[in-house]
Amino acid sequence: MISRRCYPQTRPWASFNYRRIAIKLCHHLPHSTSSLCTDHTQYSFILRLGTPMVLLYIVETNLLTLNCLHLRLQLAIILDREYLGAEYEKTLEETKTIVEKLIREHLKNGGLIVKYYSWTSINLKRDFSAVLSVSSCKNTWDIYQEAVRERLVMLSITDPDCPRLPTGNAIMIPRSDGSGNSFDEVSQIILDMKSSRAIGWNTATLLYDQAYDTEISRCILSLLEDREGIKPLTLTEFKINAPTHSWEKRKEIRKTLLGIPTAYTGRNFIAIVNMATLTLLMEISKDLKLVNPFSQWLYLIPNTEKTNSDFFTYSTIINEGDNVAFVYNNANKAQNCSVSVLCYMESYLLHFIRSLSKLIREEQIVFGQISDEEWEIIRPSKQERKAKFLNMIKSAITSKDECNKCSQWKVQSAETWGYVYRTDFIPDINDVQERRKFTMLDIGYWSPQDGFMLTDALFPHSQYGFRGVQLVFYSYHNPPWQFVSYNESGIPIISSGVVYDILTELSRKLNFTYTMVISQPAEINGSIIEGNTSSVYDLKTISSDIPQEIFSTLVNNKILLAAIGATVNEKQKKFVSFTDPISIQTYSFIISRPRELSRVLLFLSPFGPDTWLCLAAAVALMGPILCVINKLSPYYEVHNKPTDIGLGKVNNCFWYIYGALLQQGGLYLPYADSGRIIIGTWWLVVLVIVTTYCGNLVAFLTFPKIDIPVNRVMQLLRNDRGMTWSIRRGTFLEEILMDSTEPKYVQLYKGSQIITELSDELVERIEAGKHVHIDWRNNLRYLMKRQFLRTDRCDFALSTDEFLDEQIALVMPKESPYLELVNEEIKRMHQFGFIQRWVSQYLPAKDKCSGTGRVMDVQNHTVNSSDMAGSYWILLLGFASGLFIFLCEFAVSRYRQHRASKAAIVAYND
Repeated sequence: MISRRCYPQTRPWASFNYRRIAIKLCHHLPHSTSSLCTDHTQYSFILRLGTPMVLLYIVETNLLTLNCLHLRLQLAIILDREYLGAEYEKTLEETKTIVEKLIREHLKNGGLIVKYYSWTSINLKRDFSAVLSVSSCKNTWDIYQEAVRERLVMLSITDPDCPRLPTGNAIMIPRSDGSGNSFDEVSQIILDMKSSRAIGWNTATLLYDQAYDTEISRCILSLLEDREGIKPLTLTEFKINAPTHSWEKRKEIRKTLLGIPTAYTGRNFIAIVNMATLTLLMEISKDLKLVNPFSQWLYLIPNTEKTNSDFFTYSTIINEGDNVAFVYNNANKAQNCSVSVLCYMESYLLHFIRSLSKLIREEQIVFGQISDEEWEIIRPSKQERKAKFLNMIKSAITSKDECNKCSQWKVQSAETWGYVYRTDFIPDINDVQERRKFTMLDIGYWSPQDGFMLTDALFPHSQYGFRGVQLVFYSYHNPPWQFVSYNESGIPIISSGVVYDILTELSRKLNFTYTMVISQPAEINGSIIEGNTSSVYDLKTISSDIPQEIFSTLVNNKILLAAIGATVNEKQKKFVSFTDPISIQTYSFIISRPRELSRVLLFLSPFGPDTWLCLAAAVALMGPILCVINKLSPYYEVHNKPTDIGLGKVNNCFWYIYGALLQQGGLYLPYADSGRIIIGTWWLVVLVIVTTYCGNLVAFLTFPKIDIPVNRVMQLLRNDRGMTWSIRRGTFLEEILMDSTEPKYVQLYKGSQIITELSDELVERIEAGKHVHIDWRNNLRYLMKRQFLRTDRCDFALSTDEFLDEQIALVMPKESPYLELVNEEIKRMHQFGFIQRWVSQYLPAKDKCSGTGRVMDVQNHTVNSSDMAGSYWILLLGFASGLFIFLCEFAVSRYRQHRASKAAIVAYND
């Protein structure tokens, strides 16, 4: 028989029918196993029950009493007899004492039913609201699965090296007596890091000291753990042997690191080492370029022989761009570190009861202000009450581990990105961190009760990039990559351009802000302002020439990158680094737009000269052949037909053949079959000739014939037309041609005119077809656009030949740790089409000349009088020939008459 106590209320018993409630509860119990004894003075009653044992405490103050009793708030305490062993009886009695004491002292509102179980296979569907268990890891997870289904608050104490229950549904403390060494806690720390998602790696490489070889298997199992809320990973492990001498250990570490295939194992590293190995490992890994913005190094240091300040001052090597974090023990194991399960039980129950009382009090306040119907509508569900209750308990116990003060690990991470280049940092000569160029961030801690607690990301740069630091960049006016203009205050700024758009995207993706310093090439003098306007002239700068001011800041590693589009130059690679190309510019040359050829002889175009010659010979020969066959055929002699008329004459046969060629009929036909076969064959030939001629003539009328342009470098070098060509001084093209040994490029350079800029005189020569200019294809498009706006004509065309790809890239300091990072972002921009879109935005707008950019472009053509000029000339030639023959005939006739009259006079005189 266990006593239940109801503590005195401020109101008398008669003010509310508590007796009825108690009797009603007892009526629901088996009569044979229970009895009710009431004492109006003590306000208490006793229940006599069998197994399980039940403690009932009732403390109510208002109408919410009935509601709470109706819910039957119950707590199941599971003390696993098999798990606790000989400590079970003592733990049970102490727990009961603790429960009674805490409820008496801290449960100011509400009611609580506590049930005790000595086994884990219980039915949690009996209207429980919470479960507190002390059992093995496997049983704890089994209880958790059922508690989640029933939406219960779960508190547990279990084995070490047990994956922590999901924090959204439960609170778990891995059991530890505090007598072990610091390394025993490493495996649990790894599990807690994974369960809290502090690391979300898919692959990892484990490096550990030989001193931990015997117990490292626990850490490996923790890394490979795959449970609810824990992401699995692929692990590769390497042991670092510990020779006696330092140089041998250095050699062993280098050998181990060189054997890591990072292409397959990834660039995530966990190093469980002591202080002696830490410095060597960090130094050698940095030397082998295994530490970079893409890699993540987590150092777990069980034994730290020095204080925190000395630890990071003398024992670490951290540089710009590193992603390193440290988890190290900062507690003293030498003191009394005994940890009791009952201590955690009391802590759990204390905060549980306080949170319960507070939760019920909050609901009482709301309940007392509204009606019962309204309460039924807004009352929290079981899941909502569970979430709120669990958060209240967590808030109460976090950072208040009074039971285990010997297990405290500190978590720190290095802030390094942009530290050298930031402008929002005021250097201090006496600041040690200024000399190191990094800041250590206290981002959390680990304790058995709270687990792995972080206030920031474990690797802040991997998640937040540069963390909003302010950087400085240098740039200058160089369209279309950078456009410089003046703001309202008269200060030059980068207003647009491809590089400006790329920099904007980089700052958004990598999380930094920046200020821009405008520089101009040293050889350019004078103002870049036109009158009183705020526009900036195109200074005809070239991308292969980096201004000296910008170049020196890059060489001295004072800026993260130069906000310029520069030509990738092999000579400059000795001093600076270039990113992957943001654009590839090809060289072409601009020529006069090809003109249409004269169309006077268009009617002759369908056939070539040899065809016309063969056709004329066929007409000339067919007449005599037809005449000979007609005269020699026996048909005329047999049928007594004359052979000296019709087709018996050569001139009649010629005109018949000519008329048939023009698809005109004749007055005569051969009588003999032999002549008719010849005529029929000629008709077939004429049909093919005429059809072919008409079809080709339509094509030549529709599509004008263009003069053959200079499209390729080899055509230009042959120089059949006496054309000259020019290139700009100081360009990538000039440098390549100057150093090239290829014959055509040698000849191209020797015959070229080296100019500073394209003058109006050269433009006129290009328009006249006497000169060509070689430059970027995009620059030539700008030239065509400018000429069109000036003349409203399409006078230029671009060659089809594109040669000598010039790569345009951003410029960074030599061996910058962020080069690969920026390259990845540029690659992403290319894949998404961002850069191609930005480049196209700065090309000239399309106009009527856009379709004639290439010299081979053609358009449909409407036949006009110039196309028919050849026909008119043929008609004129025919009339002229007819008139000439007419005059010849008239002259011959007069000559004959004159001779006849003269002969008559002579005869008369005789």
